[in-house]
Amino acid sequence: MELVKLRPYFSEKIWGGRGLENFGFQLPENKNIGEAWVISAHPNGLSTFVNGSFANQSLADVFENNRHLFGNFEGEFPLLVKILTPNDFLSVQVHPDDTYAQAKHNSLGKPESWYVLEAPENAFLIYGHNAKTKNELTTLIDNKKWEQLLRKVPVKVGDFLYVAPGKIHAVTPGVVVCEIQRSSDITYRLYDYDRLDDSGQPRRLDLADSIACTTVPDSEDVIIKEGKKAIFNNDYFSVYHWNVQAEPTLVLSEKPYWLQLTVLSGNGQINHQNFKKGDSAITLGPIEPLQANGDLKILLSWVNKKN
Repeated sequence: MELVKLRPYFSEKIWGGRGLENFGFQLPENKNIGEAWVISAHPNGLSTFVNGSFANQSLADVFENNRHLFGNFEGEFPLLVKILTPNDFLSVQVHPDDTYAQAKHNSLGKPESWYVLEAPENAFLIYGHNAKTKNELTTLIDNKKWEQLLRKVPVKVGDFLYVAPGKIHAVTPGVVVCEIQRSSDITYRLYDYDRLDDSGQPRRLDLADSIACTTVPDSEDVIIKEGKKAIFNNDYFSVYHWNVQAEPTLVLSEKPYWLQLTVLSGNGQINHQNFKKGDSAITLGPIEPLQANGDLKILLSWVNKKN
């Protein structure tokens, strides 16, 4: 098994800034960068290999041409990992499920999750809504009753939230998150605080798609508070928070096709390779236990084999 580092793609955003420099990233000059796509085979933002025999090749190309290194996984590369550092409110959004996304975009749906890395005092995220029927949802939207419609949940560093397709959501200023999601870039914008684009026009909204995709009544909240649970599993992805000081050898009971990781904080070594805050990597070849040292805190993600 080989553990290979990845170089991120940086995405410019209206709500972005220079916060990703705190993770050691060298950002493009004079741009407001909101997202680092640290593990991505999506065509809208490709990660590339830093080292090893595939240095400077994209994850997408390596995956397509070397399926045997990814457990002969079938289909498109399924996961996307980002770090978001917002200086302003993200647009209030909703994502489609697989059925809607396939029919309209020939794409995967977009379940996602957030692990909170930084949060100011009294921080909150927009997570869910209060409408009981589609008619109530539409009425509240038409009348711009956003305070009445949108739910806010308090968050602290270390909290994990799962955002199911159909759940209204938004990240808020100063709440830095590591986002693990399906490899999809379909976002329906429900509300954008009346912001204007570069030409002075109101930014595009996707009201019809947003209303069609929103789960009503709201889907169940999945919020795992810091220290309560280290791992999350569903049919789309698994997530594990690895504290190296407490667990220097990582052995999983699951059966991943491959493992991918992002260092949230600290410095140390993983399988005799130096890692620091902001580094991401992926395994190539049959899964073996990971050995680490230092004060690293790491977010691992993977998809499970069905048998």
